[in-house]
Amino acid sequence: MSEGPTAVGSRPGQDDAPAGRRLKGTWQHLIDDGPAPGRQWCRVATAAVDGHLVELAEPWVTDHRLAVVAVGGYGRRELCPASDIDLLLLHDRLDTAVLERAVRAIVYPLWDAGLEVGYAVRDRREALSAVDDLDTATAMLDLRTIAGEATYVQLVRTEVLRRLRRRPHRFLAALRKADHDRRSRAGDAAEVLDPHLKDGAGGLRDVQSLRWAAGALVGTVGLDPLVPAGYLGAPDRPRVAAAEDRLLAVRVALHLVAVQGSRKPDVLRLDRHDEVAAVLGYEDGADHDLAPHRLLRDVYLAARTIDHVHRRAWALIDADVARGRRRLGRPTEQEVDGFELVDGVLRIPTTASVDQPDLPGRLLVALTDTGAVLDRGSAARLRHHSGGRHDDAVWPWTPECRARLISVLQRGRVALPALAELDEVGVWTAWLPEWEPLRGRAQRNPYHRYALDRHAWHAAAELGELVRREPWAAETLATVEDREALFLGALLHDVGKVLGEPHSETGVPLAAALARRMGAGEATIERITRMVRLHLLLPDVAQKRDVTDPALVAEVAGQVGDRSMLATLHLLAVADGRATGPTAWSAWTASLVESLVTKVNAVFDQTDPDDAAGGAVETARAAQELAPELGADAEVVRAHLALLPRRYAAAVAPRAVVRHALMASAELGPTDVRTRVTPGEGDPEGHAGLDELDVVAIDHPGWFAKVAGVVALHGGSIAGADAFSREDGLAIDTFKVAPPEGAGGSWWARVEGDLDDVAGGRLAVRARVLRKAKAERPRLAKAQSVETKVLVSDDHAGRATIIEVRTQDRLGVLYAIATALAELELDIVMARVQTMGHEVTDVFYLRDGDGDPLSPDHIAELELAVLGAIEEL
Repeated sequence: MSEGPTAVGSRPGQDDAPAGRRLKGTWQHLIDDGPAPGRQWCRVATAAVDGHLVELAEPWVTDHRLAVVAVGGYGRRELCPASDIDLLLLHDRLDTAVLERAVRAIVYPLWDAGLEVGYAVRDRREALSAVDDLDTATAMLDLRTIAGEATYVQLVRTEVLRRLRRRPHRFLAALRKADHDRRSRAGDAAEVLDPHLKDGAGGLRDVQSLRWAAGALVGTVGLDPLVPAGYLGAPDRPRVAAAEDRLLAVRVALHLVAVQGSRKPDVLRLDRHDEVAAVLGYEDGADHDLAPHRLLRDVYLAARTIDHVHRRAWALIDADVARGRRRLGRPTEQEVDGFELVDGVLRIPTTASVDQPDLPGRLLVALTDTGAVLDRGSAARLRHHSGGRHDDAVWPWTPECRARLISVLQRGRVALPALAELDEVGVWTAWLPEWEPLRGRAQRNPYHRYALDRHAWHAAAELGELVRREPWAAETLATVEDREALFLGALLHDVGKVLGEPHSETGVPLAAALARRMGAGEATIERITRMVRLHLLLPDVAQKRDVTDPALVAEVAGQVGDRSMLATLHLLAVADGRATGPTAWSAWTASLVESLVTKVNAVFDQTDPDDAAGGAVETARAAQELAPELGADAEVVRAHLALLPRRYAAAVAPRAVVRHALMASAELGPTDVRTRVTPGEGDPEGHAGLDELDVVAIDHPGWFAKVAGVVALHGGSIAGADAFSREDGLAIDTFKVAPPEGAGGSWWARVEGDLDDVAGGRLAVRARVLRKAKAERPRLAKAQSVETKVLVSDDHAGRATIIEVRTQDRLGVLYAIATALAELELDIVMARVQTMGHEVTDVFYLRDGDGDPLSPDHIAELELAVLGAIEEL
């Protein structure tokens, strides 16, 4: 709240008043030595502020017709260390001069104490007329008298509730829309790495929303009135209370560690996890279950409980609003495979047993078909029957159950709410006891969007979306011999993460146990375990290795084994990438994997990969055919290709070959550079493509590094590069670049202008990169640190040395490494950059000045140079 006769804000330049100093001392004591984070901390803090306000307000409420009222979180006694203190000064027709003096006397000392205060000054008529605004109405539902005439405040509250009860539908519809918008904006607190504890789906605001809805529905604010009214089950009430208390404790702890920074620290960011876990007393557990992982697990599970109850209660409220009633009249009923659909809520008939072997499968299909949630009675019965943890499944798996699960996964993302519903009522882990360690397990890397169990569901659902919506995927699916293994493998591919790395190996026995629990046959289990073991093969090789190397492609084909498994791994790689997060998958990543798959298929066809689509022979032919269409002479293209190694035609698309030939056709001087930018194309899922920057110049040491430096200076990210030298001394370099978010059309013009300056010796790239990198060091200090490692190997053909540098992502990393390589006069054949949240992996194929792989002594110097260059950033 921020209305009143005096603007809300601090008063710079004024000394603290005595009352302000006392309150400041009290508040600082709470920050330093208050109770343990949680509801008790909030109540003590609320009482402390109450006490000071009573003292400040006493002359005004005694001699004037004025009440000081707490609203919002302060009204609910949920004051956290960085909360706003929201006040309403409710008066009986006092004049403006008196009110302004009252504000100075009551509100200013709180500002002097360094607290954030919002206030409104209203008489009874103004207060009631303001309830047409949703935010004001909900604030008025949490009124609590601090000082003054409580009866007067109660009259206002009573009238507010009466008005809402008289026309509940407008208020409930506005509240529902606000809920939807807020949850969409803040994301899912039950899934994401940086959950919004207040506004996210499953966050504290969801609980408050139900409390406010009760005011319009039954005339009393709170969760308890929703139980006899039928909107909330009696067993749900203590579960929601415990979940709310857990999130409130985490919010208090987050505020305590962030109290000197952001004034609204309600997002549990990655860089705060360790501090918050320590404040709350979390300790490392067994099985790689570190304290911050345990913190996030508790947050996720609490948010899931709140979200589940919130969705079920609102399903009933929505039905009532749509019919214009308040739990009156006859509900609409429909039979769905033995279940009853009532008002958008699915119910197991009271006469039906919940221990039927096929019940979980039928229930999963029915929930998916209807988009419903379970009613509170059925949820309670299932939760009681599930009965906690088990060594054996409560419900046995039948072939029909397994078929139903796969049929639901094949329908795509529409299956996710149904899976979450079974999980929340205990059915999923009672059906699959070995799944319990995955439940709510955090993946503390910005590369990963979801908790481990939700990632598994999303991967399987993304697979369903793929084969339903994208023709190439449907065609690929036709090659898969065991579709059951495909979908179960997608569900189980990451289970090894609860057992440590490498999870592609540790997960094999657990995946086999889970598949066996589901009743899969041994041949299917063998395929699933191969999927788990190999699920990283295609994306890792495609993004980090030179797929134009026939020996490498042959090795991949040997590991994959057959065309069916290749199709299986291809579909899994795409689904897994899309389910991981936006930095894990892009249109360019997809193209790299597709290129590798094409070449491996050529091996299975027993043909030369160079003759396949995208192979050197095919590219050279296609480029010469395209030349006239693109304004080039086929002979110029042929001559251009003749000056370059065979790998060039295998790595570059036909259109790019023609572009390069045209760019190189006119003579270049020592300081000349020619550039061209081709905008990237996205994919059907909306993943942005990467722009392609072509650079042609006279080859000289360090040129690759300078291009990388210029792109970094402008905030762009290079995801990959190919560098080629023609026999006539021209460098043909292509860079895959992601411009910074929000970059306008002039961004590339500025980059190309700086490249001209670099070529002419007019731009101090190194000094500028180091200066900008230094400015970013404070931000990096807050991020999760990554130990820098340099790994060295030879390529399969023995033609180059491969170095893989893993380090913390920061500005100028690629530039620093490339500069170190130039200092050693090494030739960069190919570069790939893979960014995984806060970690980046840069891979280079290198040759020495004679065109040979590096010697051991040269490798030792390379490691020293690279580590030194990164330390300098």
